[in-house]
Amino acid sequence: MTPANWLSLFFGLYFFSFGTFLPYWALWLQGAGASAGFIGLLLGLGMAVRCLGNLGVMSCIRTATHLVPAIRGLALASLLVFTAFYGWQSSVALLVLTLLANLIYSSLIPAGEAMACRYIVQVQLDYGRARLWGSVAFIGANLVVGMLNDHFGSQWILHGMVLSLALLSLLSFAPISPAPQEPATGRRAASLLQVLKRPGVGRFLLVTSLLQGSHAFYYGFSALHWQQQGYNSSIIGYLWGLGVLAEILVFMFYKRWLGHWSASGLLMAGMICALCRWLLLGATTDPFWLVLAQVLHAGSFGFTHLGAVRFISGELAGEAAFGAQALYAAVSSGLAPGLLLMLSGLLYPSLGGHTYWLMAAAVLPVAWLLTGPLNKEQAQS
Repeated sequence: MTPANWLSLFFGLYFFSFGTFLPYWALWLQGAGASAGFIGLLLGLGMAVRCLGNLGVMSCIRTATHLVPAIRGLALASLLVFTAFYGWQSSVALLVLTLLANLIYSSLIPAGEAMACRYIVQVQLDYGRARLWGSVAFIGANLVVGMLNDHFGSQWILHGMVLSLALLSLLSFAPISPAPQEPATGRRAASLLQVLKRPGVGRFLLVTSLLQGSHAFYYGFSALHWQQQGYNSSIIGYLWGLGVLAEILVFMFYKRWLGHWSASGLLMAGMICALCRWLLLGATTDPFWLVLAQVLHAGSFGFTHLGAVRFISGELAGEAAFGAQALYAAVSSGLAPGLLLMLSGLLYPSLGGHTYWLMAAAVLPVAWLLTGPLNKEQAQS
């Protein structure tokens, strides 16, 4: 199987599960008897635990040959953990399994992204074309699982997770040609501490933490909030799907539209879209404005993620790429959203949808942080 086909299937299967988990897991937890406050705690702790899982797993991946075995082990372990939710649903069990799930399952994506970054250099992979299948699958999960939840109950949320992880486990055994290889230098991956010392990495992590972290309330509570405003699961699925459809267009035409943009330019565009989006969602649940806000997902997430990929695969290509991918996944996509999600869980009972305005405030410092290039040393050279 070619790298492009394998990664397209990987992103498709992973993001079908993630398109089930992200918008609907709070509804499954509610169906299992968890209160809103406990759900916020579970989701927040889970996202924070991703930091440990991502750092632990990615720090063990020191060469490209480690990537496929790591993905295989993580997929099988994730399948076992989510299967355990069928028979173990006490408060303690939900806490333990949620922590385990986030520790293991969330590490699949930085490993897959690290493989994609390797193939960008190795075979000139069109990242946007491979990654867009993940977005397509995410929309499919939003729509299909939303309808199944409406008609047959929240247990279908768990069924969707288990089925997609079972297929992902099977894919992990499919051979790839050519296999991921190290660059010609043959140098092993730099340690996390060495990567952190690279010019621009600290500021890159702070910028992406604020931008990705600002999605915390949307990821954790948008389904509950919109449901309380009278929208059913199917409509919520359509709204989530619309956001990801806009994201797909950005990934599909990335090289044509944005290929000449710098990492800083993409991240700044992501900040502007995020600020507008959270201000809108905090102000109204009118259908017209919800649609507009969801279209802005193309920027708030799409531009931000592409800016991160541009920085990691371009300005940090080589022995620093694996460590940078681990730090981006752990800090920007794990720790920062986790902390903001726990804060959101505390504020939501009193602030309701106005919690989105807290997310808007979180992205404001990015404008100042991006007044200069991320990597000043490289810019001067």
